[in-house]
Amino acid sequence: CYTQGISRERHWGYDPTLAPGEQMAGGVSAPYNRGHQVANADRRVSNLANDQISYYSNMTAQRSNFNSGVWAALEGRVRGWMCADTLYVVTGCYYATTSTTTTDKSGMVCPIPTNYFKVLLRTVSGNTGKRIKDCSASELKSIGFWVEQKSYGDIEPPRSICMSVAEIEDKTGFTFFPQVPEEVKQQNNPSQWAL
Repeated sequence: CYTQGISRERHWGYDPTLAPGEQMAGGVSAPYNRGHQVANADRRVSNLANDQISYYSNMTAQRSNFNSGVWAALEGRVRGWMCADTLYVVTGCYYATTSTTTTDKSGMVCPIPTNYFKVLLRTVSGNTGKRIKDCSASELKSIGFWVEQKSYGDIEPPRSICMSVAEIEDKTGFTFFPQVPEEVKQQNNPSQWAL
């Protein structure tokens, strides 16, 4: 949801709910930059919501060419899938190893994520007016994206990063959309998402 008059000015700072040592402090060393988990363009409903995306707790060290390349393209695609019904999006990072690191502006060592993921869920039509829990499996669609942190070049998200939500659950150990039938979380149909 976008509201007129919301500032896009960024107010970088510590998340007041976490200790400074539990979050990145400002920028990181090149070739990495502050990679938002929730993108600035996704939180335009209020100035407070926009400010919260600039908390350091929303940052991970992302390669500049990854952040402004395939990851930015995927974020743009996800915004294009918004609908009258709710589009649920969970974004996160994954560390296959924590041996690759960089330092933030305070000198704190920050591990570099090896992968990023998004899992999405919404109604197929986008305008049922129903809550997810009131929908049948045939009324729902889901997809996941598992993206290695590397340079893909200036490309649109390739189908090779598409996975089912269930596969990303297996990789991360997290459970997403627990009230949704398993058959929905097994879907991996990029064509249904215009990919």
